[in-house]
Amino acid sequence: MNLDGVYDFYLHEKEGGIEEPKRKIMDAVAGDHKDDFKTFYPSPDDLNYLPMNSVLIGFQFTLKKPYTSRGESKFSENLIVRDQFTGLCMVRPSTWKGNLRFAATKLMGPKNSIIIRLFGSNPDSEDMIKGRLYFFPTFFKEGAENDVITPLKRETRTPARGPIPLEVMKPGTKGDFYLLYVPYLGNENFGDEIKEDLKLIAEALKLMFYTYGFSAKRTSGFGVIEKQLEGKLWMRGGVSKNFSNLHELSEILDGYGYEQH
Repeated sequence: MNLDGVYDFYLHEKEGGIEEPKRKIMDAVAGDHKDDFKTFYPSPDDLNYLPMNSVLIGFQFTLKKPYTSRGESKFSENLIVRDQFTGLCMVRPSTWKGNLRFAATKLMGPKNSIIIRLFGSNPDSEDMIKGRLYFFPTFFKEGAENDVITPLKRETRTPARGPIPLEVMKPGTKGDFYLLYVPYLGNENFGDEIKEDLKLIAEALKLMFYTYGFSAKRTSGFGVIEKQLEGKLWMRGGVSKNFSNLHELSEILDGYGYEQH
C-alpha cells in the first residue's frame, strides 16, 4: 500500500488542498536539517582516489530568471522538487544531466561519440556505456515563492489558457553546482579524447546556464543565471584554479594539461 499517496490524499481532503499544508511541513523539516545538505557535495580531496585526469568543477551561481521544477505531489505538478531529508528546494542530479546533455546535443548532435563518452549511451542502445560525468544535487537555502504565468499562443501571442499558479525560486537566489569528470581509459588517442571532452563540457555549460536555462519552463527563459559567479576547478595533486564566469572556465579547460598514464 502506498502510504505516501494516502498521506497526500488526507491532506488534500482535510485542508482543502495539499499545496499549503505540505509546504509548511517540508519547511519545518528544513529548519532542523538546513545545513546538512553540504554532506551531499563532493570534496576536492576525493580526486586523489580517482583515476588520473579527473577534474572537479564547482561554483556558486545566482539566478537571473526564476527557476521552477515539477514536484511529486499527486495533486499538483507545479510545486518545486524538495529533498525529503532536508526539506530544501533542490535540483536533482538527473535534472542537471538531462539539461546539460540537451545543451551538448545542440552543439554536437545526439549521436556524437563525445556525447556518448560524457553522458553514457541511451537506455534503448544495445551497447551500454557509462558516461564520464557525475552530477550532484543543488540545494537552495532560500524558500520558494508563489508566482503565476499565463501561457501564450505562439501565433497570436494571446493567452492560450488561464493563469497557472506555480512555485519558483526567485531571481537573485544562489545555488551551488558541482560536476565531476572521471575519464575511464580510452583508446590510444586518450589525450585527444580528454581535450575534446573538456572543450564540450565548457561550451555546454555556457549554453545551458547562459542561454537555455535548466528549469522545467526553460522555453520561457526560466533557469538562466547571471554571468558573474564564484567558481573553482580542482585537479588531482592539489592543483586548483579560480574563475569568475564560465568563459574563464572555458579558457582554463582549453589549456588543461593532462597527465600521461
